[in-house]
Amino acid sequence: MSTAVISCDLDTVDRHLHGYGIHDASRCDLIYRKALPRLMELLEELDIRATMFVIGEDAGEQRTLLRELVSAGHEIASHSMSHPEPFRVLDDEALRYEVGQSRAVLAEASGEDVIGFRAPGWDVDQRVLDALRAAGYSYDASVFPSPALFLNRLAMFLKSRSKASLFRMELLGMGSRAPHRRRAGDADLIEFPVAVSRWVRFPVYHTLAYLVPGRVFDRALDAMLRERLAFGYQFHAVDLLDLERDGVDARLGRHPGMRQPLDRKVELLRGMLRKVKVGRELVTYRQAVNETSGLRAAA
Repeated sequence: MSTAVISCDLDTVDRHLHGYGIHDASRCDLIYRKALPRLMELLEELDIRATMFVIGEDAGEQRTLLRELVSAGHEIASHSMSHPEPFRVLDDEALRYEVGQSRAVLAEASGEDVIGFRAPGWDVDQRVLDALRAAGYSYDASVFPSPALFLNRLAMFLKSRSKASLFRMELLGMGSRAPHRRRAGDADLIEFPVAVSRWVRFPVYHTLAYLVPGRVFDRALDAMLRERLAFGYQFHAVDLLDLERDGVDARLGRHPGMRQPLDRKVELLRGMLRKVKVGRELVTYRQAVNETSGLRAAA
């Protein structure tokens, strides 16, 4: 049976708001106090071990919770130090800090070596991948091999002060859908791309389940499961917050699914995770790296 990885990005509410161009939000730890306990309970119910992409700045305050995740069999990986967007336009010093310092603080807080990275907004290029390998990472899970990447770039363009550099596009957005080896600096980096469908490269990640008709998303996920291709199913911790009950900043109501009742969101995620588990052997990205000896290099 082919494998799949379940992963969750632990973006806090204020960082989601930053992504929508709202920069006056106070730091908010609701995903750690409310969403993550719900997620851990759900994953335990389904007997799933997942990879958690954590922002380094949160590591100190969330040390106990991160160690609970590790004790439960989940993997801790880096989602950068401070979640800056756009990411790949950072200067060299800032880039080294974001990838290197986050790896160090997350390893110290969680008690295990951190070998994986996912960029904010999946915003990577070859320079970022080179920096990851130089910082000691074994894998990246940021490449988005779909035309939808260009819509993501456009959204960043409209909000960014570094507009010119955002459209120095490399062809990562139309690369391999399969996990592969990519040359980074003087060594290889394992790349686990965002899951996309075969022909139209429709993104198969959880947020889209709130944006398209249910039957459309179900068909896309079913098609992924019929393939032999290893893939990852990803979602965000805010998917397990209730906008009103949890006192979430009302401005995040624009985020897909945020206005839906919590019970409905939990049931939607439960159903998707069950479907993936039935169709695949579930592993963490750390475990997947150990099974990559036969991976092809990127073209």
